[in-house]
Amino acid sequence: MQNHLAIGIDAGGTKIRGVLMRGTAILKRAEFFHPQKTLTKKIFLGSLYTVIDRLYSTRVSNIGIGLPGVITNNRVVGAGNVKILTRIDVKKIVEQKYKTRVALDNDVKVALRAELPFHTRFASVFMLTLGTGIGAAWSLDGHIMRGGFGTAYEIGHLITDKTPNHLYELEDFCARKFFMRKRLDPLASEMKARQGSVTHKKLWRQFGENLGIALANIVNFIEPEVIIIGGGMSHAWPLYIATARATMKHLVLSNVARAKVRIKKTRSHKWIGAIGAAMLAQEKGKPRP
Repeated sequence: MQNHLAIGIDAGGTKIRGVLMRGTAILKRAEFFHPQKTLTKKIFLGSLYTVIDRLYSTRVSNIGIGLPGVITNNRVVGAGNVKILTRIDVKKIVEQKYKTRVALDNDVKVALRAELPFHTRFASVFMLTLGTGIGAAWSLDGHIMRGGFGTAYEIGHLITDKTPNHLYELEDFCARKFFMRKRLDPLASEMKARQGSVTHKKLWRQFGENLGIALANIVNFIEPEVIIIGGGMSHAWPLYIATARATMKHLVLSNVARAKVRIKKTRSHKWIGAIGAAMLAQEKGKPRP
């Protein structure tokens, strides 16, 4: 059923990763970092073409692309931290250039698609990706949930505080932005914390407390059986997860949920988004019965 070649692309604001797959086998990988931090349409498409060109052959029948932000009718309509995407019809452009079918979806939704085989004993699986911002996706009974209009679960943009001049979102408190607001590089802070810095250990515990509040809100509202945490910030897992779990348990209302909800680090690797996008392409490429 899935013997055709498919390309999966995980396209973000920093880099683009791609895989060429046949069924569950990864045949080739490619990665390219955008040459400039400020993205334009030309720079983004240039990076995207570089990765696809490294993977493409005429035997490729479908390309799946995971993109950050809100996607509806195969267009990015709300791009969060990569606003240039709202001005690019990625599906149309790629289909015309490579003469193949293209399927788009939110980047976390495609990542969750690839993560689900590791969690088959759970019916309700929620995923958070902690990076520059926060991405989220939810699967119930094996189906990726989308809300009434296909664009739900942008939990990173929940409004958590307000001043006269600024609205603070969840991702200001438990993503890379938490450190950026303090003019700190999270990787440098992680290294200092691992080396024993009391100040930086405290920062990561504060990060964990903020994350624990977010996790408790998810559990109280949706009550998934397991919450998977991925994204770039997951590499600092030992520095914050104990605080996050303790905070969550303190704030979850249901005794049953408090005891049974599991918080897990993603089982996969940095290619998870690209793999999920290839799975999306394979699914869209299945012949109709």
